[in-house]
Amino acid sequence: MKTARNFPGLVVGAMSVAMALALMFPQVAVAGDTAWLHVLVDEKGEDGDRVRINLPLNLVESILPLIEEEGFSGGCVSIDSDHLSAEDLREIWSSVREAEGGEYIRVEGVDEDVSVKREGDYLTVEVREDEDGSTTDVSIRIHLSIVDALLSGEGEKLDILAAIKALGENARGDLVVVNEEDESVRIWVDDKNTAD
Repeated sequence: MKTARNFPGLVVGAMSVAMALALMFPQVAVAGDTAWLHVLVDEKGEDGDRVRINLPLNLVESILPLIEEEGFSGGCVSIDSDHLSAEDLREIWSSVREAEGGEYIRVEGVDEDVSVKREGDYLTVEVREDEDGSTTDVSIRIHLSIVDALLSGEGEKLDILAAIKALGENARGDLVVVNEEDESVRIWVDDKNTAD
């Protein structure tokens, strides 16, 4: 995967944008009782970099509607796929929402193990990949209300803004954890303004 090594410019760019936004919108960044989104990228070893990104979710909510890019407008992203539509995703998700909790998918392969399950109000995905003697572990844990919000967009749109709002209301703790031999990535939400 080499997650951090493949995206150093993206991480530095995100930090620059976050700092600029905090300067432009200080009243949002320091508002009390807000949830914070944290990203920690840690390249292991003596020469490894450690990058921390800490963003108040209410700042992200304020900025998202202002971004206008191809396929992204008003806090929503448009799906442009011949294979899977937003309506297909909504139907699949409706079935998952109605189903009992439990492990839905388990794949035990030679080089990769995958588990997808619903535990209470959370959907979890666990992946362990062994390739060329190197192991990668990926763990994703997301509150069901966040997926509900994401799929609440109209037509072929996914509502990122609604998902961010649901994230602030319903999620605390780890969202994504990736551990590799030479680097790790952790994305989580809590009520602190530091990634320690």
